[in-house]
Amino acid sequence: MATTGGCIFILCTFLSCFIYSYALYEDQVGSFDWRQQYIGRYKRAYWEQVEGTAGGKRLFVSSEKNVIASLNTANGKIVWRKVFEEGRRGEVDDLIYNGEILVSVLGGRRVAAWSPGSGNLLWEIFLDGSDKHSGVVKFVEESGLVVALTSEKVYAVQTRDGAQKWEVELSNSETVRYSKLQVHDGKVYVVGMTAGSEVKVISIGLDGAVLSTKPVLAGFLRKDTKCRIVEEKYLMCICWMSSSFHVLNLKSPQGFVATSSQDLGHDLTEQSRWVEQYTPSARGEVIQISKDRTVLVTVNDNGKVSVIKDLPKSAIAAVVSYEGKDYIVSLEQTGHEELTMNMYELGTSNQVSEANHKIHYMKHHGQPLQMTCLLAQRKDGKMAYKLALLSEDYAVQLVHKSGKIAWRRDEFLAYAVAVEMVDLPVSENQAKFEDEFGSHEDNVMTMFVKRVKTQLSQLQTFIVQQIHRLQGVKHHTVIEEGEDEDTEDDDLLRDEFSLHKIIVIVTSPGKIVGMKSINGHLLWQHFLPELGPFDRFGREKVLLHVQRTTAHFPNPPQCVVLGRNRASGRGHLFAFDPISGHSVSQMPAGGLHLPYNIQQAFLLGEWDEHFMKALIMLDDTFTVHTYPTSALSFVEKHRSSIYIYLADVDSSLLNGYRLVLSQNKLLVDNVWTVNLQNQRQNIKITNIVAKSAHEHIYSQGRVLGDRSVLYKYLNPNVVVVTTEGEEPATSQQKGYPVINVYVLDVITGHMIFHGNHRKAQGPLHIIHSENWVVYGYFNTKQRRHEMAVLEMYEGKNQSNATVFSSFTAPQQPLVMRQSFIFPLPMYTMTTTITEKGITTKDILVALKNGGVFTLPKAFLDPRRPLTPTQETQEEGTFPYIPELPVHTEGMINYNQTLYHVRGIHTSPTGLESTSLILCYGLDMFHTRIQPSKMFDVLKEDFEHWLIASVVLSMLVASFITQKLASRKALNRQWK
Repeated sequence: MATTGGCIFILCTFLSCFIYSYALYEDQVGSFDWRQQYIGRYKRAYWEQVEGTAGGKRLFVSSEKNVIASLNTANGKIVWRKVFEEGRRGEVDDLIYNGEILVSVLGGRRVAAWSPGSGNLLWEIFLDGSDKHSGVVKFVEESGLVVALTSEKVYAVQTRDGAQKWEVELSNSETVRYSKLQVHDGKVYVVGMTAGSEVKVISIGLDGAVLSTKPVLAGFLRKDTKCRIVEEKYLMCICWMSSSFHVLNLKSPQGFVATSSQDLGHDLTEQSRWVEQYTPSARGEVIQISKDRTVLVTVNDNGKVSVIKDLPKSAIAAVVSYEGKDYIVSLEQTGHEELTMNMYELGTSNQVSEANHKIHYMKHHGQPLQMTCLLAQRKDGKMAYKLALLSEDYAVQLVHKSGKIAWRRDEFLAYAVAVEMVDLPVSENQAKFEDEFGSHEDNVMTMFVKRVKTQLSQLQTFIVQQIHRLQGVKHHTVIEEGEDEDTEDDDLLRDEFSLHKIIVIVTSPGKIVGMKSINGHLLWQHFLPELGPFDRFGREKVLLHVQRTTAHFPNPPQCVVLGRNRASGRGHLFAFDPISGHSVSQMPAGGLHLPYNIQQAFLLGEWDEHFMKALIMLDDTFTVHTYPTSALSFVEKHRSSIYIYLADVDSSLLNGYRLVLSQNKLLVDNVWTVNLQNQRQNIKITNIVAKSAHEHIYSQGRVLGDRSVLYKYLNPNVVVVTTEGEEPATSQQKGYPVINVYVLDVITGHMIFHGNHRKAQGPLHIIHSENWVVYGYFNTKQRRHEMAVLEMYEGKNQSNATVFSSFTAPQQPLVMRQSFIFPLPMYTMTTTITEKGITTKDILVALKNGGVFTLPKAFLDPRRPLTPTQETQEEGTFPYIPELPVHTEGMINYNQTLYHVRGIHTSPTGLESTSLILCYGLDMFHTRIQPSKMFDVLKEDFEHWLIASVVLSMLVASFITQKLASRKALNRQWK
């Protein structure tokens, strides 16, 4: 028995070592991948308070990305971070801090307390109320309570353990929106509002007794009216339509007192707003009148508003208290890339010289939006400060020590909505190869001279590199942590296998950046405040296209971004060089505001004489426009082969158009219409997915076990359309959700396939590649996530092996489909792309547990048999098993957890085996992946000398045997 147990132990040990040999080795971590973590645009920010010291070593923030985090103010790194689920349930409504504990409200009714030092959860309670309205919390320091406001009730809980002390139900909570809470002079004030009607003020004692309930008429209230509790006892509202302030005393709410802003010397506009104050101020509130004017106002005893401090050139300001004195800190735009910081003592209006500094503020950050300031005293008795500044592009910067920027967090990268990877340009010597062959007019002598010049230039470069190596000159600098941008561009050249690229990212705030794929460092940045995303199926979308790549020297590469103008809602376009980041000639710095609305836009597949692909745009008058405008004649020439389709989401109508020329204008003519609406189902279009323009198809068929070929249905004009709705209830059964999947030819409007999933709902995640479609959904009946696959084949006879036309398309293809159980919920999924399409495909799935999982496409094969046969075994087809395997070795991000992944972008490289991956969302992760392993690259431990010696020996042996054989043949002839 002991011998048997020992054998089993040895066998288990051997198998465990075999399994873990597929994992990532420790020395490979970070070699080909990197991760960047973000928190998003913060809504609340508090400086750390440490008794007996100045504090400020940490900054506690809550963001609109459902995050609570602690930042190290020395370097800007995340000390700890709590990421909550997406949607309303995980939204952080409020966050408060009293120096000992952090208390937050999540989803309107979930109150939690956190340890500031470690981020550990201390206690958590769930309160009654609707999640449609935001929750509010306040500290009651004298009694050790936390007062929480939900949409229906007010609660008081103990700070130390969350035990409930009392609760008060709010009257008329269905019609009145209770959104303001204040604790003052031993009373709790709750303010509810009804737009266009009244304001209700409820006064509650600290023992939970309702003291008074008073409604006050407020006919000026609108949905966009900005109201706030100021100086702890007044409700002040900004009404920009009447250009006036309205103030209500919470202690004696008799009625609102109006003050015209013109009496104060200012005119309110729609852009006038409160400046966020994270700590309550007893000396008024800061209001930003315009982009370059800020005022500090207070409320007099008679309810009238007066101005304490007028800052006519201030872009942002904040009130700070220190050692019993109140100060106002302001930032003024005094230069092209310069801010001037000024500080005034409110009691005497004297300027504090220690805080009068210049700040180098880059223009690509936009206007300052919010700031929070911490004051302290240095050893020499002078005043010191730390200033956390939030910019219009959502970047966070820390300013200290005479206006120096200690660090910057690029939080706008958490809002990426479009990504492209662009090849780096070749070197100057490599670019000469294309010019080496000359033009058609060059003669043989001219071409020979060019060849000699090219070889001499290469020789000169090689000699210079060898001299630098001998002298010890470093060509590549090591980038230290915390360095903002690369100082050298020597490595901005294409490597041997094009593994290093420029990642172009467009974010929803309007920021466009160029990033190095090798390390994630930013190369260049542009901020377009007027550029906003489109709303596509309820998701933010910006179009980013590469019009010309780096392969067409000397023509520079060009990218174009198309979005929506935030002010007018019309189109907004920006074209630029993706390598240098410079805008193209005659392009305004803020982008081009188009005078029409965008209905549809796409990139033409044909190159013009300058190797440029035209961007075709269709406006709401069904007129066709192009960018650049010079490409319009080129599009007119090819209009017979250009078709456009439009989708009406609400009515579920699809319309196809062809281009026609009428009165010297390029218009469209309707050729087909498809109605996807079902009379029994209230459905809407949720996805339209076409094939990737970068995809290459290597094999036109699939070899079967009997040596016949099953040809793929490779229609390039096919799109996948999904609709979601609900089957109405009947007397026999309840209503249930329904998903419909359509495969359409958008040239002719021909319906190729229609599938229906009852008792299933989204969100749907779709991959459309080659002749197959993979999509994931949630099965409401079985309460599980599933994946379905469609594969389309022409059959064993191919209609046309060279050219495909939708007008002469083959008959209805053979559609094979199958469903599988996927055990984990997912964010999104995509497939790998390689240069020639030879490598097998992998499905990349971003899981909600933080992993990015790779699943070979072979597991999602609809031809997987229940009972394996000899033919299926020869094909290499797996037997059918309902569950798809999810193993830890398939996680390409190993232990680097990723939250709220919005998309995965894949790009081919010069190596057919390798594909580049970028996952973006709240975090960013970049790596390489080899679905079929690195079959086209020799291993690092390959014995070069051994194989060279063997080849050399074989050459010598063949030469010797050739001589011996010829001598033998000669001797044979003499006999």
